[in-house]
Order: sequence, then C-alpha cells, then structure tokens
Amino acid sequence: MTGKGFGYSYTNTRVRVMKSKLIDSSEYSKLMKMSLDQIARYLQETEYKKEIDEMGTTYEEANLIEYALNRNLANSFKKILDFSLKDSKKQIHLFLKKYDLWNIKTILRGKQSNESNEEIINALIPAGEFTEKFLIKVIKESNSVNTAIEFFKKTNYYEIMKKHSANLIELEDELDLSYFSELLSDSDGKVKDLLELKAKYTDALNEARAKETKIKMKRILPIKKTKRIIVDDLKESRIEFRKKIAEKGKKMVYYFKRNSSPVIGYFVAKENEVDNLRIISRGKQAGLPQELIEKQLVY
Repeated sequence: MTGKGFGYSYTNTRVRVMKSKLIDSSEYSKLMKMSLDQIARYLQETEYKKEIDEMGTTYEEANLIEYALNRNLANSFKKILDFSLKDSKKQIHLFLKKYDLWNIKTILRGKQSNESNEEIINALIPAGEFTEKFLIKVIKESNSVNTAIEFFKKTNYYEIMKKHSANLIELEDELDLSYFSELLSDSDGKVKDLLELKAKYTDALNEARAKETKIKMKRILPIKKTKRIIVDDLKESRIEFRKKIAEKGKKMVYYFKRNSSPVIGYFVAKENEVDNLRIISRGKQAGLPQELIEKQLVY
C-alpha cells in the first residue's frame, strides 16, 4: 500500500469508529420523553460526558446541553484533524472553515445585540483555523461590531467584513458566498457533489426568504447551472433539505475509496446529531408539544 493510500485508510477507519458511537436514531423517542435534567444525565453516558461534566458545575438544563454540544462538536472535529495524516488534512481544513464563519457571525451578532461576553463565548464552536484563545480575545477586547472586525484585519475575511459592516445580513451573505466559492473550486468527487447539493438548497431557501423579507440575497450557483427548486414552506423545506443532506452524508462515511469523503460524511452526521439534540432541548425549554419537536428531527 502506498503512503497516500495509508493516510486516507488510517483516517477513514478511525472516523468510521467514531460514527459507530453516534446516538442511534431509536434513542430519540426516549429522549423526547425525558426532562432536560434527564437528557443531560443521559448525555453523561455518551460521547458528551466530558463536556457535560465540565460545564455541569456552572450551567443547567437547556444552557448546559447547548453549551456542551458546542464544545463537543469542536472537540470532535479537532480530534479528527489531529489524527488525520497529510493527505486528508487539506479538505478537512477547508470544510472546517465554516466554523470560522460561524464564530465571526456569532461575535458580530452578539456585539450588535449587546449580549454578555459569557453568552457569546459559550456560543462559539472553535473547530476552524481561529483558536479559542484568539476568539475570546476578540470578544473581551471589543465593544462594538466595528472594533471586533478590526481583529480580523490579517484574514481573508476582513475586506468583506469592513465593506458590509453596516449591514450584518449582507456581510453574512457575502461571507457564505466566498466560502462556498472556495469549497466548490477546491473539492471533487463525492465531496463536491455534497457541497453542490448544499449550495442548491441554500439558494432555494435564501430565495424564499428574500421574498418574505424583501431583502435581496445573492445566489451561490448560477441559475443556468442548476434547476430552480421551488420552496412553498420555509420551515418544511428546511427540514426536508436537512434530511437529504444527512442521507448523502451517511452514505459517504462508508465510501471505500482513498479520499476524504468518509470524514466529510462523518462531519455531516455529527452536525445532524447535534442539531437534533439542540431541537429537543430548545423545544422542551419552550414547552413545545412533543409532536411538533419530533417533526423537526432528522434521523
């Protein structure tokens, strides 16, 4: 076996082991019947134990679950990056840049709405290139959107952020366009298929959202290159699109070729698990009926 083949095989085998430890879909019906405290205790018996234990002395119920999910997601992805060999790292780094955008958006939204530093910090998912130390420095040493933006002066995101600092919706839209453009140009095979599918659904949802809000949003993919998807109901379509992405990601985990498809597939599966757990905890906190919460889950 060549060194290149071994690099992918080693990484993908370990990722498949991690995939086997995700919460089985049959468990969600049990979680739906639990209180928030019971859900937190349940998660202590899973791969979320470390984060629940660490944060359980400070937070409780929905906040504990939410913050532990964020921390675990970052820890899981960084763990994969650490044990990945050279051949896998480039695509993984590229995919995880989405969390740099997540963190930028979280910080700027937090500063705009005057959230506490603690609230903003706990909403971070430092799984991308920006370290947790750097992100916390930005949060603690900035007191507005504009002062936060200046910390990103040496990054590729700065010009976009500076240009659209007065309108966070436009700023986020432009960041997403830049990210998808880089991803699609540097990906191939199953990974590119998945990303094009995500871009197609993102365009469809944004188009529908633009009609409701009257806010013009740019497309990721040119209309000529893709069949337009009609969205009648934003909420229903968002769930349906999540299902299709999750199904594609699940298949990629067991794609036995020497590339990073299984890793990206695992990322999709892990993100879906975290989304489901968030939906359950938020729904219970809001007192939503079980049927309504369950309708939003993607198995």
